[in-house]
Amino acid sequence: MHERGRVITVRDGAVDVRIESAGNCDGCSACTRTPTGETVMHGVSDAHGAMVGDTVDVLIPDRVRSKAAAAVFVVPVACMLLGYLAGFLLGRWVGWSPDVSGLVLALVAANVAFVGARAAERTVSSNEAYTPKVSAIIARGRDRG
Repeated sequence: MHERGRVITVRDGAVDVRIESAGNCDGCSACTRTPTGETVMHGVSDAHGAMVGDTVDVLIPDRVRSKAAAAVFVVPVACMLLGYLAGFLLGRWVGWSPDVSGLVLALVAANVAFVGARAAERTVSSNEAYTPKVSAIIARGRDRG
């Protein structure tokens, strides 16, 4: 997926880009929304030497969207369902209320899944294959010659 935006910060081979059109955003969590309503992508890898004010094309690997969707939605829900089933069966086996023990284990499993997703996010964010990159500088900022 490609997004176009304006560079707002430059630091150590990475830039922060204010995305101009996030209309086709699928919620991959690569961007954040500022309190003023702007969409900003932080830590975009830049090998082209973009400067503040430049309009750039950002390539977001398709893997980011699919992995993020699975980590945020599918895994916690699956863990919660499995936790409920395990708690329900365990509760019946030891003589506790199956619904209460199912609920408790469902909540524990969902929280463990969220913690695991957070840890995986840290690992993935350091992997170059998942990092958004500046693929081209479309236009230089106006304040340069």
